Order: sequence, then C-alpha cells, then structure tokens
Amino acid sequence: MLAVMASYLVHGLWLPVTGLSLWIEQVEGHKIVMPNAVPEGTFPPAVESILAKRSFRNRARVSLRTPKGKDVSLMVPMAMFGPEEAVAALAQMEHLNHKPPATIAPDLQWLIHAYSGLCKFVRAGRVTFRLAYQANEWFPMWQLASGLGERGWLAEMMAAAPGILHVNNRALSDDMADELTHWIAFHELRPVAEAPRPMPWHEFARALLDTRPIRRGRAQLLRGLNEWKNSIYEVELQLVYIVEEPLDDDPDAAKWPVRVRVRSGTDSPRPVSAQSLDRASVEKLREAHRKAVRIAPTLGESAQLPQPGDGDWDVYLETHQLTHFITHEVDKLKASGVTVMLPKAWAQMETKAKLETHEARDPAEAATKKHIGMNKLVDYNWRMSVGDVELTEEEMEDLVNSKSGLIQLRGKWVMADKQVVSQVSGYMDALKQKSIARKKKELEQLAASAEMAKQLDQPGWEALMADVERRRQEFNEDGEEHEQVTVAELRELALESMTQEPIEFTGSTWHTALLGGVDKVAPERVDIPASVHAELREYQRRGVDWLYWMSRSGIGAVLADDMGLGKTLQLLSLLAVEKERGEQTGPTLVVAPTSVVGNWAREAQRFVPDFKVMVQHGSSRPRGEDFFKEASECDLVITTYGTVGRDFNDMGEVGWQRVVLDEAQAIKNSATRSSKAVRSLPSEHRVALTGTPVENRLSEMRSILDFCNPGVLGTASFFRNHFAKAIERNNDEEMSERLRQLTAPFILRRVKTDPNIIDDLPEKSEQILTVSMTTEQAALYKALVNQVKKDLQEATGINKRGLVLASLTRIKQICNHPAHYLGDNSPVTLKGKHRSGKVKELMRIVDEATESGERLLVFTQYKAFGDILQPYLSDQLGREIPFLHGGVSKNKRDQMVEDFQSEDGPPAMILSLKAGGTGLNLTAASIVVHMDRWWNPAVENQATDRAFRIGQRRNVQVYKMITAGTLEESIQDILDGKTQLAGAVVGEGEGWLTELDPDQLAALMSYRGRE
Repeated sequence: MLAVMASYLVHGLWLPVTGLSLWIEQVEGHKIVMPNAVPEGTFPPAVESILAKRSFRNRARVSLRTPKGKDVSLMVPMAMFGPEEAVAALAQMEHLNHKPPATIAPDLQWLIHAYSGLCKFVRAGRVTFRLAYQANEWFPMWQLASGLGERGWLAEMMAAAPGILHVNNRALSDDMADELTHWIAFHELRPVAEAPRPMPWHEFARALLDTRPIRRGRAQLLRGLNEWKNSIYEVELQLVYIVEEPLDDDPDAAKWPVRVRVRSGTDSPRPVSAQSLDRASVEKLREAHRKAVRIAPTLGESAQLPQPGDGDWDVYLETHQLTHFITHEVDKLKASGVTVMLPKAWAQMETKAKLETHEARDPAEAATKKHIGMNKLVDYNWRMSVGDVELTEEEMEDLVNSKSGLIQLRGKWVMADKQVVSQVSGYMDALKQKSIARKKKELEQLAASAEMAKQLDQPGWEALMADVERRRQEFNEDGEEHEQVTVAELRELALESMTQEPIEFTGSTWHTALLGGVDKVAPERVDIPASVHAELREYQRRGVDWLYWMSRSGIGAVLADDMGLGKTLQLLSLLAVEKERGEQTGPTLVVAPTSVVGNWAREAQRFVPDFKVMVQHGSSRPRGEDFFKEASECDLVITTYGTVGRDFNDMGEVGWQRVVLDEAQAIKNSATRSSKAVRSLPSEHRVALTGTPVENRLSEMRSILDFCNPGVLGTASFFRNHFAKAIERNNDEEMSERLRQLTAPFILRRVKTDPNIIDDLPEKSEQILTVSMTTEQAALYKALVNQVKKDLQEATGINKRGLVLASLTRIKQICNHPAHYLGDNSPVTLKGKHRSGKVKELMRIVDEATESGERLLVFTQYKAFGDILQPYLSDQLGREIPFLHGGVSKNKRDQMVEDFQSEDGPPAMILSLKAGGTGLNLTAASIVVHMDRWWNPAVENQATDRAFRIGQRRNVQVYKMITAGTLEESIQDILDGKTQLAGAVVGEGEGWLTELDPDQLAALMSYRGRE
C-alpha cells in the first residue's frame, strides 16, 4: 500500500557485465524520468546523494511489463555503477534494508537485502576462490561458499526475487554468488591489501586482493582450484544414508527404512528439499545418489522406489536385502566417501571373544610330558559376548553364520562387530582343523604301529587293532567336540590376534602368560649347592629360580640383565643345581664372542671349580670323534660363534642338554653362517644372555626369542610387517603393549636403576676382560718377542733392565692397537673390521653403556693411545669426547670436568692414568675401563675412584683388559696365583720383571694365542 502512495520510485537492476544500474519511474502514467524531474526530498537522503553524483546519460535495453500485463522492451536512461562504486552505493543504502521507504522499488529493496546478506557471509569467512576469464586474461576472484547454509539462503533469495530481475538477468544467481560477493570481499579487504608488510604478497594473493590477472601457471592453477573446490563441495554438501530399525519385529516381514538425508559439514542431516536448495545443488545430490546406487545396487531394489528431487528419497529394504547391504556394500560406500549411519544401539554392541584353556583330559598324555613345554596338549573352549550378553552355543553359531553381525538377540536387533566375528570365525576354523589334523596323524601312527605288531605277531596286537578301531569311531562321532591343540598352536593364534583384535585367554596362569597375558608364574626357590663357590645376591637367586623353572617347563629363556649383574654366575649356578639334583642329561654348550671365552673359563674355574670344562677354540682344538668323546664327558663346553660356524657338524652329534648364547645379539641377523649354525644344534633347552635392552631393538629381540623358542614371534617378515613397522615408525603404543605381553613370559630383565636391585648390588665390582688379538696384532707381537729373546741373550745389568722395560712398553702398545705400536697414524679400523681386540671390546662396552644411559671413563697409560681413541670415539658417538692428559691446562681441565659432570655431558671421557688418577670428581660415570694395565693395584684403584667416590649414586662397574696369550695374560695368571714362578719376587708395578732370567722372561712373553 505504501508503494502505491509514492509518486516516484527508484528501481535497481543487476545487469550482465554492467552490474548495478538505477533508474526512476514516475508512478502516474508509469513514465521513466530523469532525476531533475523529481521534487527534492522525494527519496531518502542517501539515495538522493547517490543520484545527484551520477549522470543518466547511459542507456540500456530493459524488458518491462506494463500494468496491463504487456511485455515491452525499452531503452532506459540509467545511472550505472562500476564494481567498486556498486558496493559503495549499496553500502550507503544498506540501512534502508530494515525499514525500506515507499519510494524504494521492490527490485532495489531486493538488491539491498541481497547485499546485506552477502556481507554477513563474507565477514564470516564463508567464501572461496575461483578463476574468471575476462578479456583474454584469468582473474582470481572471491565467490560465495557452497555450504548448505549458503546454498539454502541463495535458493530462498532467488525464489523471492522480483520477476524484472530474472527477466533482465538469467544468471542473477551466479552474479550474486560470484560478482557481487567478490567486490564485497574486495572492499572489505582493502585496508589489509594497502597495509605495509615486512615481505611482499605472493603473486596469487596480490592478484586476488587487487583484482588483476595472474601471469604464471594459469592452466595448472585452474585445475588445482577446481579440484580443491570439488573437495570442499564433498564436505560442505553430502548425502547421508541412515539405517533405521523396522517397526515390524518379524524378521521375515520387516521393512528396514534407509533414510536419505543431506548435510553440510558436521551439521545434523536433514531431508532433501528442492525448495531449500538451488537447482545446481539438487542436481549434484541427484547425481551423488545415482553414484551411490551404482556402488550399492541394493539401494535400487527398494520396496518403495525413491523419487529424488520430489522430496521422498528414502529406501526400504527387506531383512535379507539389508543384510546384504551391510555385509557387502556399506564398506564400499564408505570407501568412496559416502557416509552410512547405523542405529546407535548397534554401534554400542562391543563384541569380544574369549578362549578358555584347560589341562588336557587325557591322563596318559599328561604323564608323558614334563610340566608344560610348548608342545603340551590343552583343551580349549570358545566363548563370545555382544555387549554385556555372553552368548550360548546356539547364539554363537547364529552370529558366526550371520557373517554381517546382524542378529536378533533375545528379542532385540543387535549389530556385532563383523570384523571380530569374521576373525573369530577364522580362528575357530583354524584351531578345529589343527585339532582334526593332529588326531588324524595320531590315528595313522597308531594304526601303523598296530599293523607292524600284527605282522610281527607281537603279543597284544589284537588289542592294539581294536583300540585303533575304537578311536576311529570316537573321532568320527565327536572328534569336533573334544578339541585339543598344543600350547605352541595357541601361541600362534595369540600372535595373530595381537595384530588385529586381541582375544582374551583364560585358564591356568602359565597358559595365560604364554598366550600374551600379563601375569607370570612365580617360580619356587631352589637351593644353591655348596659346589657353587659364591654368595649369590637376592636378585641373582631369583634369576636362578626362574631359569630352573623355565628349564623344567621346556621353555627357552632370555636372561637380559644389565651388564655387571652377574649373568654368568646365574647360568653356572643353574648348571650346578641340575647336577646336584641328578637332572643333568648332557653337557651345556656356551657360545660366546672370542673376547669373552677366556672370561667364561675363568669364571667357571672360580665359581664351579668341580666342573669339567672344555674350551673348544683354536687351531689345535679336537675334531670329529675326539671332540665328541671329550665334550660328552664335560659339564661345560665353551666355544665361539666362529668355531660353531665351522664345526657345527661335529657339534651337532653331541647330546647337548642346553645351548647358551652369550652376547646373544650376535645372532641378530638370522642369515649369517654362525646364526644358522647355532640354530641347527639340537638341545633340550636354550638360553640367551644379553645385556642389551632387547625391548628397544625389535629385530634383535625377535631373532633372539626365535632362537630360544622357534616361531614364538612368527616369521621375520610377519614380525616386521605387523609389529616393527607399527612400533618403530608410528610409535604405536597399543601395539607396543601387545608385544610386551607376548614377550614377557620369556624374558627376565633387571636394570641397575631398579630400587629392588641397586640396594642388593655391591658398591663396586671388578672384572678382568681377556680379549683376543687380531691377526695383525699377533704377527707384530711374535716378531717383537723373537727379537727380544735374541737381545736378552746378550744384555746384562742395567742394559738388560732397560731392554725389559722398553719391551714391556712395546708389548702393551701392540696389545692396545697396531697404530699405537707403529706410530704411523693409520686408521683404527680397516675395511670396517677392527684391528685391535681391545678397541673392539671397548666399543661393545660403549654400545651397552649408551643403550642403558650410563657414562664411562676410559683410562690408558699412554697419551699416544688416547690421541688415537679420541677422534674415533667422537666419530662413533657423534659428539666430541674429551681427553684429559698432562698437557691440558688447569682451566681447560676444570672445564672438562664441569662439562662431563653436567646432565647433558658427553657419554665418555678418556684420561691418561697419571693425569686423571687423582684429584678429580667424575661421579657422572658408573663404568670404568682400564685399556692397559699398570700392574699396580693402588694406582689403578686411584684412577677408578674418580667415579667410585662420595656423591656416586650408582654402582660402579670396573673392567680391566688383558690380551689373551700374551705377557699381559701371563702376569695376570701369576697375580691370580694360577702360575708359580720359581725364584721370582712379585711386587707392585713392573720392576720385578727385570729381575727374571732370560728363559723365564721368554716363557712369559711367548705368544700362546689361538688361531
């Protein structure tokens, strides 16, 4: 009514290319007039201000309809506005949107309202990009986002637009979403574009902000933008298929509604309505539904066909159709990015599987096995639950047969986890087949034995044949009901299930532990016999108890204690226990690195002197029958990995009770000759000793455990693909915990930092490390000794004394490293192999210390040797390793100590024995290594006490190196009381050596190396 009362109306049009245009109508007579014909004050001040600044010289052809309904086309004088001017004009009139005056025509009112709405979207960031092609150039421009809210608003606006706007611009919708949106955003971002910046805009951003063409990569950019916008559309506007439960509870008559809904982003799905969406959006949804039907044809078999575009898109399926849809098609839809929602109650139905294990019911079988062992037969029984409901046998069968997991359970429709159902079904079949196969094999063996007895006419063959026939009948009747498998076969199942959906195992504590449970059986305490000449600490007693229990149970064991905790003593004590109890069935073979073979022999002589010990190493070692006879009479045989690699045929003939691998990480590569050799040796029991934290080296852990219990972690490729990649690459904590559960029963790991261990440790423990020479060292040593022998025959008095002391120095240099002796600046290693047995052993200690987070001090008498070690250790550890010697200034010396004592200090420090022997506090270290010996306990202890002193909170492990077969070992044997030297007065230091006669010196120096 207000519009009728106005004498003049100002109209607005949005014309293609031109944009915003204003023209004036005189209501009386419906004439088109110029602004000067309109009385002042007719229009609102904002409108009059806009019109006053514009000329009406431009004319455009406009299609109009007369009051009598006649369509006419006229050239109309207009005020036309460029893009920026159009936005400024509409902004000036925006306040009229809330209460438009009568003089504003409906078409201009609509344009003002459209501008106001687009401003809100732009300011809310609901815009995206496009490339517009104009005048042979590509312009990056803003456009309205394609979300459900934006599309719905735009559809409503187009439906309410006056006809004159549509008639004169058939692309009105696109112009509003694209052109006007861009210039609004351009106007809003003008201050940002003009503000100073520390660095220039990217070319694309600059072109977008300035509305100018881009110059590079236009075709590629266009493709990329289109792909990006399509991905936005898929998120912003998508179909959702919602499965609802049927009203009819009869499974045969039920019709399951599948509601087809549309949603934007994470908004709630709502019915598809052509009235609330623009035509383009409806067409895209229609095509999306057609695509879904192509992927899931069941949606096209609806009992009530959907009518996309007419408001009813829903699908109705029968129960068997829904089962097929869920089983075979839902996953395909989800893989294609289509959302399918099942009833909420179904999603809450957690499905679990449980396997109950019991001791085998056959008492004859139980009597033939010694406790457990991986080949022990056990009975098993499956149980499943959906939600809180444990299923009966019949319900379990229905669930497994359903395959989809959709069943009616006790009056309610439930959806079990079909992946779990499928896995459990596979597990059940696999175990059943294993059980049936074993029974068939047992029957075949029993039948063969009965047939042989019959042919030989042995007494009782008739009873045997009858027993075979009886077992066959029982197997045919109930073979599938009474299921039995071995612990090893159940272990395979546990391993497989750990990589998917874990199965809960119940039964005996030990069965549960072997199958991945967290509890271990606490072994009983065993008495340590008097034949063990040592007082074992409490944690060592527990270690012997565990090793003994594992041995009697037929399970391979990994003793992974920190270095210095006495793994050797625990193993020797185990052998003594078995010998005392009459359970020794053969010798034990210890395979160790060459550098520690001598240590094993020394420790055995020290702790179990009654043992008959054989060292199988060196060129003079016995072979063939000689080795078999000698080894079979021993308690303990000690050998090297290299020797086993060469003599595995001879060693394979001995009836070993146990094969023990020391420094078991030596077999981390299962493809090496020595690794294959030790795995081929038959034995009743296997033990691996390692100080390396096996849980941090997954491939080594698998290899070591596989030696002790073959197949316990699956094949190398299975382990790598299912465990190692998930844990090492992706830090999968859940998989790490599953692996820990699987390995826990087989590994005993104690660390020095454990409060239960540290209180039980000695404050300081010392160990003599006997290492072997390399071939190069041995050649240098023998040549030197031969020359010294000749020189000693001619030397007398003070000359002889000087010759002995000089020779002793040269011998120590050779034992340290050939480069130390030769002084030729040659490398520490050659072609990746160590030239020195001592340096090789030092690096083993360094690696273990690094793994356990401990720091060490390395002492040497010689600055020249420290100069060789410093760059090598620095390179190996990736950090500068300090070397403290007499030439270091006081200030630098103090700085070295301060740096080493700090939390992030270097992992090692090298010290000369004299310069670093007194006055230093280096309690950050808990490991001390003496590379060469002073043969003076007071001097060596002073050096050791740099770490072992007040303020040290950890126990200190001291290693003193000597070289096997050399003067160093000879002197150590004398000091240990193993060798008597007639007429010699052994004192501290090395001076007493000069008092020996030439023959005695020659005997001590002579090389007694092996190989």
